[in-house]
Amino acid sequence: MDIRFIDHSGFIVELEKYVLLFDYYQGEIPDIPDKTWIVFASHFHQDHYNSAIFDLRDRYEDVRYVLSKDIYKHRKRTLKPPYELLVANQVYDFGDFHVETYFSTDEGVAFYVEIEGRSIYHAGDLHWWHWIGEPDADNLYMEKKFKEQMGYLSKHKIDVAFMLLDPRQEAAYDWGMNYFLENVTAKHVFPMHQWGDFALTDQYLRSEAGRRFATRLIKVDHVGQTWHNVE
Repeated sequence: MDIRFIDHSGFIVELEKYVLLFDYYQGEIPDIPDKTWIVFASHFHQDHYNSAIFDLRDRYEDVRYVLSKDIYKHRKRTLKPPYELLVANQVYDFGDFHVETYFSTDEGVAFYVEIEGRSIYHAGDLHWWHWIGEPDADNLYMEKKFKEQMGYLSKHKIDVAFMLLDPRQEAAYDWGMNYFLENVTAKHVFPMHQWGDFALTDQYLRSEAGRRFATRLIKVDHVGQTWHNVE
């Protein structure tokens, strides 16, 4: 696989026959011709969805769209059929690829994808959203739902995962990442949703928890960063 960081939570995974684009909202989409594009959007928030994804049909003959159903509810006028609408905690067989969805602790879904013998997880906004100063009941609910979904995900062995490190959470910024790495088998984990604060990955890797996972966590430090031949 070749993997490219577009921006924020946007990533491209290039396989032999397919190109997967996850949660594009801004940045440069590279030109990759002669392959089938599958475009995923986990929910309607503006930092995870941009209707510009439909312009890819002007560039490529074969582009497919796999979208969380909440995008239809909130951004219906921006959609250009055909597309697939998915809901949480379901299994979808599209013939040449397989998708399982997970309930997001914010909006929409997270995606687990099996394609060309590879397994890929994109969290969207499924995360342990603990906010300093928020009511205990709200934070406990987020913890419970996140851990529940990770329990479902843990049945899989994942080749590549895109998981959140969010600086806005202050001291709780790595709780979700730590729990994910401790409980889910994922070979390569790419941090995302850092809001341009790429020093956060270094901070995490210097931490006691982060040092334990240094061989699995991939350092993401600039827009457009590319990794070739990821096994």
